[in-house]
Amino acid sequence: MISKPSSKGSVWDARRSMVSARILAQTGVEQGADLDVLLADTGISRAMLDDDHARIEPAQELQLIRNLVTALPQIPHLGLLAGSRYHLHTYGLWGYAVVGSLTWGSAINMASRMMSHTILLTRHRVDRVDRVDDHIVARFDSDHVPADVRTFVLDRDRACAITLQREIIGSPIPYHEVRMQRAEPSAELAQTYTEFFGVRPLFGQTQDSGIFDVDILTRPLSEPVRQTVNHCEQMCRQLVEARYTRTGVAAQVRDRLLRTPGRIPDMEDIAAEMHITSRTLRRHLTAEGTTFRNLLEEVRSTLAEGLMITANLTHGEIAQRLGYADVTTFIEAFRRWKGMPPSEFRRNQGLPSYTRQSPQWNAVLR
Repeated sequence: MISKPSSKGSVWDARRSMVSARILAQTGVEQGADLDVLLADTGISRAMLDDDHARIEPAQELQLIRNLVTALPQIPHLGLLAGSRYHLHTYGLWGYAVVGSLTWGSAINMASRMMSHTILLTRHRVDRVDRVDDHIVARFDSDHVPADVRTFVLDRDRACAITLQREIIGSPIPYHEVRMQRAEPSAELAQTYTEFFGVRPLFGQTQDSGIFDVDILTRPLSEPVRQTVNHCEQMCRQLVEARYTRTGVAAQVRDRLLRTPGRIPDMEDIAAEMHITSRTLRRHLTAEGTTFRNLLEEVRSTLAEGLMITANLTHGEIAQRLGYADVTTFIEAFRRWKGMPPSEFRRNQGLPSYTRQSPQWNAVLR
């Protein structure tokens, strides 16, 4: 029987995607563990691992982690290995929302929410600290995590964050300090941490955190790593194609609309990229029974619904990522697509009201 850890207001209250369990199992098998041993007492079957729609309790994932740590005690950096496998496309449309951010601060905020909703077993907090120099402190709280798996969970969750940073901006955030509660490890493991975080951690600290300059938050987010964008584009293409089948020039135009989240080009820009005039492009689309506006609406309506249901973004966040000038214009478009405003659509779908920025992020970004 799997016991549920007790923690008020905890991550244990929400069921989790099978994606994380699959990554953990794959990590263990690749390092030489037996899959049946990893799944023992978890209530997770081999068939469930391949079911993208299956959901599990956090306690089931904890038992899988416990089995993983027990099976591979000779790998002290196992949590880092696992966390480095949680790539941005792992998170579905959350990933599209992250790479569609305009600044590092917006991307960090979105990634923090994304991980907290889908992967993290620690609690992630980001606070602004006023010192002589202004800094941001990103904390990973783990007191609620069982002691026998706490080091793995901390390493896994922090490695998830570092992996996302590399995929979004090409490198980890330049930390001033990385603090860890764990005792000083072997020289070899300390070097592994140093290479991973980009700075040698301070061990034996009172909290697990990373400290970086507040100025980072206002830096414009340049185009993320191309492989990351390609994964997001492919995922969005499959989502739109499931509703609307397009071929020829129409398919090329729609693919281009998906390529740059938050920076959707107009028809003149796309025509120039295709080395034709906008008039010629319009003629091609007319011959294929569509228009540029129809293709744009197909993309926007599909992604808007997905971002609302999957990632629970605010109306303003969705509007920005779909290239709208303001949230009012987006709400009017949504009413045209669905015959109701987005707030009513959320209620009809049984969704919670849209997520607002957490209080600490409002404070940090002011």
